[in-house]
Amino acid sequence: MISVGIRLTDQVFPGPEEPIAVFPGGNENPKQILDGIDKEGVAHIKRIILNRTANVEFLRAESPSRIWVRLQNHITDTKLTFREPFPLKPKLDIRKDDYALAPIDERVYRRCRIIETKNENGLIQIFFIDDATKAWVKADCLAIMDEHYMFYPWQAIQISMFGVYPSVVDYSGKLEQLWSIQTCNKLSQILRAFPILRVEVALSTVVFNDYAKPIPVKLFGIPPGIEEREYHYRAMSISQILEGGLPMPAEPEEEEEEAKVDVDSDEEEVLETGPSVKKEEVDNKPPEIVCMDLYDAAFHEVFDVAERNQIPTEPLDIHCEFPKDWKESDDAEEEEKKEKEEELFSKDSLTMKLEHADWDPRQNKIEMMTVKELGEKFRFPENDKEPRIMLAVEGRCTKSPYEWYARPIVKTGKNKREENVAWGSDKDLREVDETDWMLYGNDQLTSLAEQLDTFYSNTKNRKPLRTAEIQAMMQEKRDVFAVCAVNEERANYTGEWQRVLIVNCDQFAEVRFLDSGGRDMVLTSSLYRIHEQ
Repeated sequence: MISVGIRLTDQVFPGPEEPIAVFPGGNENPKQILDGIDKEGVAHIKRIILNRTANVEFLRAESPSRIWVRLQNHITDTKLTFREPFPLKPKLDIRKDDYALAPIDERVYRRCRIIETKNENGLIQIFFIDDATKAWVKADCLAIMDEHYMFYPWQAIQISMFGVYPSVVDYSGKLEQLWSIQTCNKLSQILRAFPILRVEVALSTVVFNDYAKPIPVKLFGIPPGIEEREYHYRAMSISQILEGGLPMPAEPEEEEEEAKVDVDSDEEEVLETGPSVKKEEVDNKPPEIVCMDLYDAAFHEVFDVAERNQIPTEPLDIHCEFPKDWKESDDAEEEEKKEKEEELFSKDSLTMKLEHADWDPRQNKIEMMTVKELGEKFRFPENDKEPRIMLAVEGRCTKSPYEWYARPIVKTGKNKREENVAWGSDKDLREVDETDWMLYGNDQLTSLAEQLDTFYSNTKNRKPLRTAEIQAMMQEKRDVFAVCAVNEERANYTGEWQRVLIVNCDQFAEVRFLDSGGRDMVLTSSLYRIHEQ
């Protein structure tokens, strides 16, 4: 097995079309390209990279080499669809590979990427990154995408059927390996017949540094009406269906009609692609695709389509101009928001005006334990060794030998002094071992997480902490504590709402998680005032 990374792919394989990371050269490590707008003003949005089996929904098939799918739990409809009222501004600066918002339906906008600038008809080609559809539009209909929406990855995922190749055909007087239009149309018809597709990512000895490279997968269809627990053994191989080895899933009416057909008849049959021919002629016809048993996706090839779609001369009506009467805000909501801000803050300062002191970040502090206090409260005596502090280290939060996170383990001895150390209310735990104390500490964290989730799930208890206010308190050399709405991965283990210490605050905030451990960069909009309790 070869272990190869970005360093080798940049040297052996062709340069990436859309790199995931920048390779400086020499002995320097690759640097991942971050989301958002960089210093040169170029916008970047990550893509979802599948590395295991997943259930997806079909979007579009250009060919067996390029198929677009989307995860079942996508957020296109909930977070990435923009309807009135919503603040939209026309986009005046049109650049290739830049991102924008474009109408996908009547007065409905979604995220897109500019593929080609103006052609001879004055049209711009765009690609909707969450729906995998292309359109030719006029520049006047595009709107600016706020940088906030660049931190959500493309919802559309490009995959490629692993081990499936087009046969060599005579095209325009020379032999080429290209996908025929008939094969592409047949594939689209097959994939649309399945409500759910199952992808198994093919193993590769090379990690590619290219978002634009389709992910090689083994593709299966889940027939309608199949329960999730049966997906694994009821899935149908798409390559075998495309090759003709498996039948298409049929609707009940179609099954009844097929039952009436005499399958043993040697009479002439009509094919979709031409006039009536004998079965012997069909059997002798060269296959349009070739399926091979391959094991390493590193050298998987992507093939083009034999014919290209024609470029339209006129765009759709919704792609002609920006709606002049677009409503940017709800008047009632704006008035209510303005009244709340006037109640909460005075006009001349950032100090609280009518808010209760229970929410004042200048007063609400979380005392941090000193090394001396740690030694006094959590000393772990041993008969044959020097007293020490025993800690349960949070391995996932370890940054380096100089920065790591841990919880003290408490152990009581036989004398009275040691009993007073052991959190007096927990007498039944005084004689248990270190493992039980670690579990007890985890139960305490879970209990606190439930309390915070319960309290802050009520929208009335969420009071935003402004960036300007955070920066003002940090200039005063104050520790600023807050409650942070965390991402789904961290929330699964330690709760959605977590207490943090704000270490730094600029466009983003760097926070330290006080209960679960670790540091992270978060959006300042995810920080809320911490209540006194």
